[in-house]
Amino acid sequence: MTAATSDQGLPIPLRHLLNGGVAAFYGFFLMLTYRELSKIWGYLGFWYTPPEPSVTALSVAAAGLLGAMLPARSWTVVGFAKWVLCFRLFIPTVTIPPQQGTLLTDDLLLLETLALGSAVVFIAFLRDGAPFPPLRLSRQALWQGVIVCWILGNLSILAVFGGSLSLASLEEVYDQRSSTSGLGGAAIVYVMGFMSGAVNPFLLVIGLAQRRWSLVAMALAGQVLIYSTLAAKGVLRSTLLTVGTFLAFRHGRVAFTRIRAAILLFAILGPWITAPRVIMGGLIGALSDLIYFRILVLPGALVGIYSEFFLNYPVTKLSHSLVGRAFSTYPYGSESVGQVIGRYVTPTLGAANNYNANFIAADGIAGFSTWGVPVIFVFAAAWLWFASRLVGQGNRQIVCAMLMPFITSLADASLFTAILTNGGAAAALLLYFYRLAEDTKSYGVASPRVR
Repeated sequence: MTAATSDQGLPIPLRHLLNGGVAAFYGFFLMLTYRELSKIWGYLGFWYTPPEPSVTALSVAAAGLLGAMLPARSWTVVGFAKWVLCFRLFIPTVTIPPQQGTLLTDDLLLLETLALGSAVVFIAFLRDGAPFPPLRLSRQALWQGVIVCWILGNLSILAVFGGSLSLASLEEVYDQRSSTSGLGGAAIVYVMGFMSGAVNPFLLVIGLAQRRWSLVAMALAGQVLIYSTLAAKGVLRSTLLTVGTFLAFRHGRVAFTRIRAAILLFAILGPWITAPRVIMGGLIGALSDLIYFRILVLPGALVGIYSEFFLNYPVTKLSHSLVGRAFSTYPYGSESVGQVIGRYVTPTLGAANNYNANFIAADGIAGFSTWGVPVIFVFAAAWLWFASRLVGQGNRQIVCAMLMPFITSLADASLFTAILTNGGAAAALLLYFYRLAEDTKSYGVASPRVR
Protein backbone atom coordinates (compact mmCIF):
# COMPACT_ATOMS: atom_id res chain seq x y z
CA MET A 1 0.00 0.00 0.00
CA THR A 2 1.05 3.63 -0.34
CA ALA A 3 1.00 6.20 2.39
CA ALA A 4 -2.05 8.44 2.51
CA THR A 5 -1.53 12.18 2.84
CA SER A 6 -2.82 15.02 4.99
CA ASP A 7 -3.81 16.95 1.82
CA GLN A 8 -6.82 14.82 0.95
CA GLY A 9 -9.19 17.78 0.96
CA LEU A 10 -7.14 19.70 -1.64
CA PRO A 11 -7.48 19.23 -5.39
CA ILE A 12 -4.44 17.55 -6.96
CA PRO A 13 -3.54 20.57 -9.18
CA LEU A 14 -3.51 22.80 -6.10
CA ARG A 15 -1.19 20.39 -4.29
CA HIS A 16 1.25 20.50 -7.19
CA LEU A 17 1.00 24.29 -7.28
CA LEU A 18 1.75 24.48 -3.55
CA ASN A 19 4.75 22.18 -3.94
CA GLY A 20 6.06 24.28 -6.82
CA GLY A 21 5.65 27.51 -4.90
CA VAL A 22 7.45 26.10 -1.86
CA ALA A 23 10.28 24.80 -4.06
CA ALA A 24 10.70 28.14 -5.84
CA PHE A 25 10.72 29.98 -2.51
CA TYR A 26 13.24 27.49 -1.15
CA GLY A 27 15.48 27.84 -4.20
CA PHE A 28 15.52 31.63 -3.94
CA PHE A 29 16.37 31.64 -0.24
CA LEU A 30 18.99 28.94 -0.83
CA MET A 31 20.80 31.37 -3.12
CA LEU A 32 20.60 34.08 -0.46
CA THR A 33 22.01 31.62 2.07
CA TYR A 34 24.85 30.74 -0.29
CA ARG A 35 25.66 34.43 -0.67
CA GLU A 36 26.01 34.78 3.09
CA LEU A 37 28.13 31.64 3.41
CA SER A 38 30.44 32.85 0.63
CA LYS A 39 31.43 35.82 2.77
CA ILE A 40 33.10 33.45 5.22
CA TRP A 41 33.83 30.32 3.22
CA GLY A 42 34.85 31.72 -0.15
CA TYR A 43 38.34 30.28 0.29
CA LEU A 44 36.78 26.79 0.56
CA GLY A 45 35.14 27.00 -2.87
CA PHE A 46 32.05 28.99 -1.98
CA TRP A 47 32.86 31.42 -4.76
CA TYR A 48 30.27 34.09 -5.41
CA THR A 49 29.89 36.18 -8.55
CA PRO A 50 26.17 36.86 -8.98
CA PRO A 51 24.86 36.42 -12.53
CA GLU A 52 22.38 38.59 -14.39
CA PRO A 53 18.99 38.82 -12.64
CA SER A 54 17.41 36.91 -15.52
CA VAL A 55 19.67 33.92 -14.78
CA THR A 56 18.68 33.96 -11.12
CA ALA A 57 15.02 34.17 -12.12
CA LEU A 58 15.44 31.13 -14.39
CA SER A 59 17.06 29.23 -11.52
CA VAL A 60 14.09 30.01 -9.28
CA ALA A 61 11.70 28.93 -12.04
CA ALA A 62 13.64 25.67 -12.48
CA ALA A 63 13.36 24.97 -8.75
CA GLY A 64 9.62 25.64 -8.89
CA LEU A 65 9.21 23.32 -11.87
CA LEU A 66 10.93 20.47 -10.05
CA GLY A 67 8.79 21.00 -6.96
CA ALA A 68 5.57 21.14 -8.95
CA MET A 69 6.34 17.75 -10.49
CA LEU A 70 6.81 15.96 -7.17
CA PRO A 71 4.27 13.29 -6.14
CA ALA A 72 1.31 14.96 -4.48
CA ARG A 73 -1.03 12.04 -3.80
CA SER A 74 1.11 9.82 -1.59
CA TRP A 75 4.62 8.47 -0.97
CA THR A 76 6.05 5.21 -2.22
CA VAL A 77 9.73 4.27 -2.00
CA VAL A 78 10.54 6.05 -5.24
CA GLY A 79 8.20 8.96 -4.48
CA PHE A 80 9.92 9.53 -1.14
CA ALA A 81 13.32 9.45 -2.85
CA LYS A 82 12.12 12.07 -5.33
CA TRP A 83 11.12 14.44 -2.52
CA VAL A 84 14.38 14.07 -0.60
CA LEU A 85 16.65 14.33 -3.63
CA CYS A 86 14.71 17.26 -5.05
CA PHE A 87 15.32 19.48 -2.02
CA ARG A 88 18.69 18.08 -0.98
CA LEU A 89 20.33 17.81 -4.41
CA PHE A 90 18.33 18.78 -7.49
CA ILE A 91 17.33 22.29 -6.40
CA PRO A 92 20.84 23.12 -5.09
CA THR A 93 22.23 21.90 -8.41
CA VAL A 94 20.04 24.23 -10.50
CA THR A 95 20.45 27.25 -8.19
CA ILE A 96 23.99 27.33 -6.73
CA PRO A 97 26.40 26.84 -9.72
CA PRO A 98 25.05 29.93 -11.58
CA GLN A 99 25.90 32.00 -8.48
CA GLN A 100 29.53 30.87 -8.41
CA GLY A 101 30.62 32.63 -11.59
CA THR A 102 33.40 30.15 -12.47
CA LEU A 103 31.91 28.50 -15.56
CA LEU A 104 31.77 30.06 -19.01
CA THR A 105 28.25 30.80 -20.23
CA ASP A 106 28.12 27.86 -22.64
CA ASP A 107 29.52 25.42 -20.05
CA LEU A 108 27.07 26.63 -17.42
CA LEU A 109 24.15 26.40 -19.84
CA LEU A 110 25.05 22.81 -20.76
CA LEU A 111 25.47 21.79 -17.11
CA GLU A 112 22.18 23.32 -15.99
CA THR A 113 20.26 22.04 -19.01
CA LEU A 114 21.47 18.47 -18.51
CA ALA A 115 20.94 18.59 -14.74
CA LEU A 116 17.45 20.05 -14.98
CA GLY A 117 16.45 17.79 -17.85
CA SER A 118 17.72 14.68 -16.07
CA ALA A 119 15.93 15.65 -12.85
CA VAL A 120 12.68 16.34 -14.72
CA VAL A 121 12.78 12.93 -16.45
CA PHE A 122 13.74 11.25 -13.15
CA ILE A 123 10.77 12.77 -11.30
CA ALA A 124 8.28 12.41 -14.14
CA PHE A 125 8.92 8.84 -15.26
CA LEU A 126 10.60 6.78 -12.53
CA ARG A 127 8.15 4.41 -10.86
CA ASP A 128 8.33 1.68 -8.22
CA GLY A 129 8.91 -1.83 -9.48
CA ALA A 130 6.62 -4.76 -8.72
CA PRO A 131 7.71 -6.39 -5.43
CA PHE A 132 9.73 -9.58 -5.64
CA PRO A 133 7.70 -12.68 -4.72
CA PRO A 134 7.74 -13.25 -0.95
CA LEU A 135 9.59 -16.11 0.72
CA ARG A 136 9.10 -17.46 4.21
CA LEU A 137 11.15 -15.97 7.04
CA SER A 138 10.10 -16.07 10.67
CA ARG A 139 10.15 -12.88 12.70
CA GLN A 140 12.20 -14.69 15.32
CA ALA A 141 14.92 -15.52 12.79
CA LEU A 142 14.93 -11.91 11.57
CA TRP A 143 15.35 -10.47 15.04
CA GLN A 144 17.95 -12.99 16.07
CA GLY A 145 19.97 -12.09 13.00
CA VAL A 146 19.64 -8.33 13.60
CA ILE A 147 20.67 -8.57 17.26
CA VAL A 148 23.66 -10.79 16.42
CA CYS A 149 24.75 -8.32 13.71
CA TRP A 150 24.41 -5.43 16.16
CA ILE A 151 26.53 -7.18 18.80
CA LEU A 152 29.24 -8.38 16.41
CA GLY A 153 29.38 -5.06 14.59
CA ASN A 154 29.83 -3.04 17.76
CA LEU A 155 32.40 -5.48 19.13
CA SER A 156 34.38 -5.15 15.89
CA ILE A 157 34.33 -1.36 16.16
CA LEU A 158 35.43 -1.51 19.81
CA ALA A 159 38.23 -3.92 18.94
CA VAL A 160 39.64 -1.54 16.31
CA PHE A 161 39.02 1.86 17.91
CA GLY A 162 38.70 1.00 21.59
CA GLY A 163 41.73 3.00 22.68
CA SER A 164 40.96 6.00 20.47
CA LEU A 165 37.25 6.59 21.03
CA SER A 166 36.31 10.20 21.73
CA LEU A 167 33.07 12.20 21.56
CA ALA A 168 34.65 15.07 19.68
CA SER A 169 32.97 18.47 19.59
CA LEU A 170 32.33 20.02 16.17
CA GLU A 171 35.53 22.05 16.60
CA GLU A 172 37.56 18.89 17.35
CA VAL A 173 36.23 16.78 14.45
CA TYR A 174 39.30 17.01 12.21
CA ASP A 175 41.72 16.32 15.08
CA GLN A 176 39.79 13.16 15.92
CA ARG A 177 39.76 12.03 12.29
CA SER A 178 43.49 12.57 11.85
CA SER A 179 44.24 10.45 14.91
CA THR A 180 42.01 7.50 13.95
CA SER A 181 41.79 7.50 10.12
CA GLY A 182 44.60 4.95 9.72
CA LEU A 183 43.03 2.32 11.98
CA GLY A 184 41.31 -0.83 10.82
CA GLY A 185 41.63 -0.56 7.04
CA ALA A 186 38.83 -0.92 4.51
CA ALA A 187 37.02 -3.78 6.24
CA ILE A 188 36.01 -1.76 9.29
CA VAL A 189 34.69 1.02 7.02
CA TYR A 190 32.21 -1.45 5.52
CA VAL A 191 31.25 -2.65 9.00
CA MET A 192 30.57 0.90 10.18
CA GLY A 193 28.59 1.66 7.01
CA PHE A 194 26.53 -1.49 7.54
CA MET A 195 25.83 -0.52 11.13
CA SER A 196 25.14 3.22 10.64
CA GLY A 197 23.22 2.83 7.37
CA ALA A 198 21.20 -0.33 8.02
CA VAL A 199 21.24 -2.03 11.43
CA ASN A 200 21.05 1.02 13.70
CA PRO A 201 18.39 2.81 11.59
CA PHE A 202 16.34 -0.40 11.56
CA LEU A 203 16.44 -0.66 15.35
CA LEU A 204 15.68 3.04 15.71
CA VAL A 205 12.68 3.05 13.39
CA ILE A 206 11.15 -0.19 14.64
CA GLY A 207 11.69 1.02 18.19
CA LEU A 208 9.89 4.27 17.48
CA ALA A 209 7.07 2.55 15.59
CA GLN A 210 6.45 -0.05 18.29
CA ARG A 211 7.43 2.17 21.26
CA ARG A 212 10.15 -0.29 22.23
CA TRP A 213 12.56 2.14 23.81
CA SER A 214 15.24 -0.46 24.40
CA LEU A 215 15.63 -0.76 20.62
CA VAL A 216 15.84 3.03 20.33
CA ALA A 217 18.53 3.08 23.03
CA MET A 218 20.51 0.35 21.25
CA ALA A 219 20.32 2.24 17.97
CA LEU A 220 21.40 5.56 19.45
CA ALA A 221 24.21 3.90 21.40
CA GLY A 222 25.43 2.31 18.17
CA GLN A 223 25.37 5.62 16.30
CA VAL A 224 27.20 7.41 19.13
CA LEU A 225 29.84 4.67 19.11
CA ILE A 226 30.38 5.13 15.38
CA TYR A 227 30.60 8.91 15.74
CA SER A 228 33.23 8.50 18.46
CA THR A 229 35.55 6.69 16.01
CA LEU A 230 36.06 9.02 13.04
CA ALA A 231 33.83 11.88 14.20
CA ALA A 232 31.69 11.51 11.08
CA LYS A 233 29.08 14.27 11.25
CA GLY A 234 27.11 12.42 8.60
CA VAL A 235 26.11 9.88 11.27
CA LEU A 236 24.57 12.66 13.35
CA ARG A 237 22.83 14.18 10.32
CA SER A 238 21.38 10.89 9.13
CA THR A 239 20.10 10.01 12.61
CA LEU A 240 18.32 13.36 12.94
CA LEU A 241 16.87 13.03 9.43
CA THR A 242 15.68 9.48 10.17
CA VAL A 243 13.76 10.67 13.22
CA GLY A 244 12.47 13.68 11.25
CA THR A 245 11.19 11.42 8.48
CA PHE A 246 9.41 9.23 11.00
CA LEU A 247 7.74 12.33 12.46
CA ALA A 248 6.72 13.51 8.99
CA PHE A 249 3.89 10.99 9.19
CA ARG A 250 0.80 11.69 11.27
CA HIS A 251 -1.61 8.85 11.99
CA GLY A 252 -0.18 6.90 9.06
CA ARG A 253 -0.50 9.79 6.62
CA VAL A 254 2.24 11.85 5.03
CA ALA A 255 1.96 15.25 6.70
CA PHE A 256 2.68 17.36 3.61
CA THR A 257 1.47 20.50 5.35
CA ARG A 258 4.01 19.93 8.12
CA ILE A 259 6.74 19.17 5.57
CA ARG A 260 6.08 22.32 3.54
CA ALA A 261 6.08 24.42 6.72
CA ALA A 262 9.43 22.96 7.79
CA ILE A 263 10.96 23.63 4.36
CA LEU A 264 9.76 27.24 4.40
CA LEU A 265 11.05 27.74 7.93
CA PHE A 266 14.52 26.44 7.12
CA ALA A 267 14.57 28.54 3.95
CA ILE A 268 13.64 31.77 5.73
CA LEU A 269 16.12 31.21 8.58
CA GLY A 270 19.00 30.39 6.23
CA PRO A 271 20.23 33.88 5.27
CA TRP A 272 19.92 35.06 8.87
CA ILE A 273 21.59 32.11 10.62
CA THR A 274 24.51 32.03 8.14
CA ALA A 275 25.17 35.80 8.15
CA PRO A 276 28.74 36.62 9.31
CA ARG A 277 27.41 38.99 11.97
CA VAL A 278 25.40 36.15 13.51
CA ILE A 279 27.82 33.22 13.31
CA MET A 280 29.84 33.48 16.50
CA GLY A 281 30.35 29.85 17.38
CA GLY A 282 28.21 28.00 19.88
CA LEU A 283 24.79 26.67 18.93
CA ILE A 284 24.20 29.09 16.04
CA GLY A 285 27.57 28.29 14.51
CA ALA A 286 26.92 24.56 14.88
CA LEU A 287 23.51 24.86 13.22
CA SER A 288 24.98 26.92 10.40
CA ASP A 289 27.69 24.34 9.75
CA LEU A 290 25.65 21.18 10.17
CA ILE A 291 22.40 22.19 8.48
CA TYR A 292 23.05 24.97 6.01
CA PHE A 293 26.70 24.53 5.04
CA ARG A 294 26.82 20.72 4.98
CA ILE A 295 23.28 19.55 4.26
CA LEU A 296 21.56 22.21 2.16
CA VAL A 297 24.15 24.27 0.27
CA LEU A 298 27.31 22.18 -0.14
CA PRO A 299 25.81 19.64 -2.61
CA GLY A 300 25.07 22.38 -5.14
CA ALA A 301 28.41 24.11 -4.59
CA LEU A 302 30.27 20.85 -5.24
CA VAL A 303 28.47 20.33 -8.54
CA GLY A 304 29.86 23.66 -9.72
CA ILE A 305 33.34 22.95 -8.33
CA TYR A 306 33.57 19.49 -9.91
CA SER A 307 32.26 20.80 -13.22
CA GLU A 308 34.87 23.56 -13.33
CA PHE A 309 37.68 21.09 -12.50
CA PHE A 310 36.79 18.26 -14.86
CA LEU A 311 36.33 20.58 -17.81
CA ASN A 312 40.09 21.11 -17.58
CA TYR A 313 41.50 17.87 -16.17
CA PRO A 314 41.15 14.14 -17.01
CA VAL A 315 37.91 12.39 -16.11
CA THR A 316 37.98 9.08 -14.26
CA LYS A 317 35.59 7.00 -16.41
CA LEU A 318 34.31 5.64 -13.08
CA SER A 319 37.74 4.19 -12.26
CA HIS A 320 37.41 5.84 -8.84
CA SER A 321 34.80 3.20 -7.97
CA LEU A 322 34.88 -0.59 -7.69
CA VAL A 323 32.50 -0.74 -10.66
CA GLY A 324 34.78 1.07 -13.11
CA ARG A 325 38.20 0.13 -11.76
CA ALA A 326 38.36 -3.07 -13.81
CA PHE A 327 37.71 -1.22 -17.08
CA SER A 328 39.90 1.89 -16.90
CA THR A 329 42.95 3.30 -15.14
CA TYR A 330 42.50 5.86 -12.39
CA PRO A 331 44.41 9.02 -13.41
CA TYR A 332 45.15 10.55 -10.00
CA GLY A 333 47.41 8.06 -8.26
CA SER A 334 46.75 7.25 -4.61
CA GLU A 335 44.53 10.27 -3.87
CA SER A 336 40.76 9.96 -3.96
CA VAL A 337 38.68 12.24 -6.17
CA GLY A 338 37.64 14.21 -3.10
CA GLN A 339 41.28 14.74 -2.12
CA VAL A 340 42.17 15.83 -5.66
CA ILE A 341 39.40 18.41 -5.61
CA GLY A 342 40.46 19.50 -2.12
CA ARG A 343 44.02 20.10 -3.33
CA TYR A 344 42.67 22.08 -6.29
CA VAL A 345 40.31 24.31 -4.31
CA THR A 346 42.51 24.81 -1.24
CA PRO A 347 46.13 24.24 -2.34
CA THR A 348 47.50 25.49 0.98
CA LEU A 349 45.61 22.74 2.82
CA GLY A 350 46.39 20.10 0.19
CA ALA A 351 44.66 16.73 0.08
CA ALA A 352 43.78 16.98 3.77
CA ASN A 353 40.63 18.87 2.76
CA ASN A 354 38.55 16.05 1.31
CA TYR A 355 35.76 17.22 -1.04
CA ASN A 356 33.67 14.07 -1.33
CA ALA A 357 30.56 14.90 -3.32
CA ASN A 358 27.11 13.71 -4.39
CA PHE A 359 26.49 11.22 -7.17
CA ILE A 360 25.92 13.92 -9.80
CA ALA A 361 29.37 15.40 -9.16
CA ALA A 362 31.38 12.44 -7.87
CA ASP A 363 30.16 9.92 -10.48
CA GLY A 364 28.56 11.78 -13.37
CA ILE A 365 30.86 14.79 -13.74
CA ALA A 366 34.03 13.14 -12.38
CA GLY A 367 33.40 10.06 -14.51
CA PHE A 368 32.48 11.62 -17.85
CA SER A 369 32.48 15.43 -17.37
CA THR A 370 29.22 17.32 -17.95
CA TRP A 371 27.71 14.71 -20.25
CA GLY A 372 28.02 12.18 -17.44
CA VAL A 373 25.14 13.82 -15.57
CA PRO A 374 22.32 12.02 -17.46
CA VAL A 375 24.39 8.81 -17.46
CA ILE A 376 24.62 8.62 -13.67
CA PHE A 377 20.93 9.55 -13.35
CA VAL A 378 20.15 6.34 -15.25
CA PHE A 379 22.27 4.31 -12.80
CA ALA A 380 20.60 5.96 -9.80
CA ALA A 381 17.11 5.40 -11.22
CA ALA A 382 17.89 1.73 -11.92
CA TRP A 383 19.04 1.14 -8.35
CA LEU A 384 16.03 2.88 -6.80
CA TRP A 385 13.70 0.84 -9.03
CA PHE A 386 15.44 -2.38 -7.95
CA ALA A 387 15.41 -1.36 -4.27
CA SER A 388 11.68 -0.65 -4.49
CA ARG A 389 11.15 -4.21 -5.68
CA LEU A 390 13.00 -5.52 -2.64
CA VAL A 391 11.22 -3.27 -0.16
CA GLY A 392 7.71 -3.73 -1.57
CA GLN A 393 4.66 -1.76 -0.49
CA GLY A 394 4.57 -2.19 3.27
CA ASN A 395 4.50 0.31 6.12
CA ARG A 396 5.59 3.57 4.47
CA GLN A 397 6.53 5.24 7.73
CA ILE A 398 9.00 2.50 8.60
CA VAL A 399 10.32 2.10 5.06
CA CYS A 400 10.86 5.78 4.34
CA ALA A 401 12.44 6.53 7.71
CA MET A 402 14.85 3.62 7.43
CA LEU A 403 15.85 4.45 3.85
CA MET A 404 16.52 8.09 4.77
CA PRO A 405 20.24 7.57 5.59
CA PHE A 406 20.88 5.97 2.18
CA ILE A 407 18.83 8.42 0.15
CA THR A 408 20.29 11.47 1.85
CA SER A 409 23.80 10.04 1.42
CA LEU A 410 23.25 10.28 -2.35
CA ALA A 411 23.55 14.05 -1.84
CA ASP A 412 26.92 13.59 -0.10
CA ALA A 413 28.58 10.56 -1.67
CA SER A 414 29.15 8.59 -4.83
CA LEU A 415 26.23 6.37 -5.85
CA PHE A 416 28.39 3.28 -5.54
CA THR A 417 29.75 4.39 -2.15
CA ALA A 418 26.21 5.02 -0.90
CA ILE A 419 25.07 1.58 -2.03
CA LEU A 420 28.07 -0.55 -1.05
CA THR A 421 29.94 1.32 1.70
CA ASN A 422 27.27 3.43 3.38
CA GLY A 423 24.78 0.61 3.84
CA GLY A 424 22.31 1.32 1.02
CA ALA A 425 22.23 -2.27 -0.24
CA ALA A 426 22.16 -3.63 3.31
CA ALA A 427 19.22 -1.37 4.25
CA ALA A 428 17.21 -2.54 1.24
CA LEU A 429 17.96 -6.18 2.03
CA LEU A 430 17.04 -5.72 5.68
CA LEU A 431 13.71 -4.17 4.68
CA TYR A 432 13.20 -7.08 2.30
CA PHE A 433 13.74 -9.52 5.17
CA TYR A 434 11.39 -7.44 7.32
CA ARG A 435 8.73 -7.70 4.61
CA LEU A 436 9.20 -11.48 4.45
CA ALA A 437 8.86 -11.77 8.21
CA GLU A 438 5.71 -9.64 8.24
CA ASP A 439 4.24 -11.71 5.40
CA THR A 440 4.81 -14.96 7.29
CA LYS A 441 3.78 -13.82 10.76
CA SER A 442 0.46 -15.62 10.32
CA TYR A 443 2.42 -18.82 10.81
CA GLY A 444 2.57 -17.96 14.50
CA VAL A 445 6.23 -17.08 14.92
CA ALA A 446 6.52 -13.98 17.08
CA SER A 447 9.39 -11.56 17.38
CA PRO A 448 11.35 -11.66 20.63
CA ARG A 449 10.28 -9.19 23.28
CA VAL A 450 13.16 -6.85 24.00
CA ARG A 451 12.73 -4.93 27.22
